[in-house]
Amino acid sequence: HRDRDHPVPALNRAGTVMKHHDDTRKPQPMTSYPSLLRRARQGVRRLARLLRWGGIAFPSIAIGTSDGSKRLLIIYDLSSQPFSIGDILIFQEASLVLRAQHNLGKVDVAMVYDPSKPVVPDPAFREIDAESFLFHLSSILPAAQVNPHLGSLLLFDSHKQLEAYVADNSDSYFVWPSLGQYASGEYLFYHCFNELFRDHFERYGSLPQLQSRPAALSWAKQFVAEHVGAAVPVTVQLRRNRTNPARNSKLDAWIAFFRWCADQYHAKFIVICGLAEVDARLGELPNVIVAKDHCTALEQDLALLEAGACHMGASSGPGTMLLFSHKPYCMFNWDL
Repeated sequence: HRDRDHPVPALNRAGTVMKHHDDTRKPQPMTSYPSLLRRARQGVRRLARLLRWGGIAFPSIAIGTSDGSKRLLIIYDLSSQPFSIGDILIFQEASLVLRAQHNLGKVDVAMVYDPSKPVVPDPAFREIDAESFLFHLSSILPAAQVNPHLGSLLLFDSHKQLEAYVADNSDSYFVWPSLGQYASGEYLFYHCFNELFRDHFERYGSLPQLQSRPAALSWAKQFVAEHVGAAVPVTVQLRRNRTNPARNSKLDAWIAFFRWCADQYHAKFIVICGLAEVDARLGELPNVIVAKDHCTALEQDLALLEAGACHMGASSGPGTMLLFSHKPYCMFNWDL
């Protein structure tokens, strides 16, 4: 159990709590024994419930399947997992795999962060600090909604409060990641692909499809019908990230490709990218539709990927949707 909010108080030989910062005050007597015993019993009960998360006290409850009434609680800890659309979508796919394996019902998503250090230390996230975290959160939060079985979306600014919530609601949940993975701060990208997804595929021959919620997908299909018409809708993700340029798209090459395709194929390219990534030259091409020209939000962009006939472009966060679908795709600059 990690208590990142309060230090453990020091006791002197008389059994009283001492304040480190003021030695002039008299020590305060501890709580009475009956009250202390009640608090101890509550603590033991909460600890027992928390241990169910790790399958330590009651492995049959923590690991076995349910009758469909138990919910799945997915915990995305921003202290160990990246501030990243793609990684959140991988967690969503993990939730579909676990839900199928354990016959679970709704999926609740809990995101937790430490206000003093809200993101993992990485140059790609250097612009996100304690003051600006909630402002930036809106750029990735819609990825936490891309789940047709979504129940509740929870946000905790305290690991202590999250752990108390898990302990108090352990009878209602199958919790993932495991207690050990959560406590160790393991980056779970590789665990998902190398173990969770692989084992599921070997057992069942396929993976669950990662899908948008029905309302978003309905909007995307209507968008394609209105702006693409009888042409073939091809989604393209272009990347131009100034703070993390390693996987950026070669825009000159893409624009030359679009121009060449205009006279070759009855297709229209729906370009998905951030507003700051839009190249003005794209607006001059008759066979290109820039999604951001229509003020799309992230959930709409993800639904457009699902509504297209096929996909091309950079290996980047939103494209993760296509890894867990039946859509043909061709991605570039894959970072292995």
